[in-house]
Amino acid sequence: MRLRNLLSAVSAKAFKRGGFRANEAGGITTLSLFGVLGCCMIAGVAVDVSNLYRNKEHLTLTADAAAFAGIVKLAQTNSTTQAQAAVAAAIEKNMPVKTFGKVTTATDVQMVRYDPMTKKVVSGTPNAVKVTVRRDDSVGNPIKTGLLRLAGFDEFETSVSSVAYYGQPGRCQSSDGIYAKGQVTITSGNWIGPSYCVHSQTAVWLPQQNTFAAGSGVSMPSLVACKGKCVNSANPGIEAAKFEMNLNLPKVGDHIATVVAAMTTATSDLKTQVFTNKPLGTNLNTLATTKILKNSDVNKLVRGSVVNLTATQYNDLMFTTNGLLPSGLVYNVDCKNNGNGPATSISIGGSKNRKNSGLASTTIETVKGVVVIADCSFDVGPYARVDNSVMISTRVSSSSAINSEEGAIVGDPAKNCNLDRKVYVLTQSGFSVNSNFTASNVAMVANGNINVAANSSSSQVEHKGTSFHAEGSIQIPANHTFNSCAEDATKLLPNLRTFKYVMPS
Repeated sequence: MRLRNLLSAVSAKAFKRGGFRANEAGGITTLSLFGVLGCCMIAGVAVDVSNLYRNKEHLTLTADAAAFAGIVKLAQTNSTTQAQAAVAAAIEKNMPVKTFGKVTTATDVQMVRYDPMTKKVVSGTPNAVKVTVRRDDSVGNPIKTGLLRLAGFDEFETSVSSVAYYGQPGRCQSSDGIYAKGQVTITSGNWIGPSYCVHSQTAVWLPQQNTFAAGSGVSMPSLVACKGKCVNSANPGIEAAKFEMNLNLPKVGDHIATVVAAMTTATSDLKTQVFTNKPLGTNLNTLATTKILKNSDVNKLVRGSVVNLTATQYNDLMFTTNGLLPSGLVYNVDCKNNGNGPATSISIGGSKNRKNSGLASTTIETVKGVVVIADCSFDVGPYARVDNSVMISTRVSSSSAINSEEGAIVGDPAKNCNLDRKVYVLTQSGFSVNSNFTASNVAMVANGNINVAANSSSSQVEHKGTSFHAEGSIQIPANHTFNSCAEDATKLLPNLRTFKYVMPS
């Protein structure tokens, strides 16, 4: 405004002297003023625009740091309040209020749910943190200009948003899937449902006619390892599902050791999480009857207490309770003999290696609401019922440590995706199980190979909420359907989720 007033005064004075046409005195001065103005404009653009970009870069770094701090805290604590606090601390560290002024409004920090398939923010449990930082009039903190003020530009307004996401890798939305460091073989006639993913760090071998639904995924470090089978003519739907991914899979043996340590200590965050839905049983006196504990020790039991016993005492307890273990406890079974053969296993549900001869051969044996840890193998028979439990074999062997027969029911047979009924089976060796063992809400974690036996009939076997994690290879026979359930946030599974920045549409 001041510049325009100056030019008006010069023009008026010139006209009073007879006008520019009659008097050319001062013409150079007027032209010089326009030249100075032009130079100021150029300098203003150079200086002030550079300042704008510098501020925007600072805002970007701050938004990224704050969003990342927030999602890490949300993943650690599942607390939106603590995540908000982490975001605020990161913003203050990078752009202190005393130096930069206020840079956020009340709605600039949001806990949201990001859908990696649609790349949109959707409703649901938060898995991402969105942070917007700004220098504008809404926070009374625009970026002031310098020389550009002469041209009427007093300030710049700008804002930057960043979204940090914590979830399954690649296109996978669910914790349910098939993950192996060795080769994954899925023979034929199988259905891979939406949000269910198959990954191998070696190769995924799909001979023929496995169907991949929209939203499913199949990945490996190089699709060359698919050997020409990643085409729709061989496996329908696979062209939309395939992608290359080099996934840093956790060491399964280390993961299992961490879980065992958490379950056998007096208290741990993981134990608290696991026993939230496992109330203490009412038949605890049987622990004294079988001379596993003294009466005085039975009275001290609380939810998650560790009961140390031998394989023989375990069998006696099953007999005394008619096949129903008292719930809400951790059973740490010592088998002593680490050799081979039936002596190195405990049985559940009338397996061919059944140890408990006192029970009738058709007695249903139920493992529900407990954690069972054993340094021997598990033989799971046709009369076994395992529900809402964790089974861990710490035995290290070249052969399978978890063996099951046709008829065993594990997890939720109604296939309702009820996470409260989920069963987690972990072994430092391998699995050899029947198809129904893996039916619904079952997670298998092996520090070896996983082999699922073919169904005794030609009918399709439906799996819902079933996941496989193997240090070795995984073999899936024909005629299986795999569908995902709700995301499982428990730390009983190897952590495949990753932190990354995303750009929702």
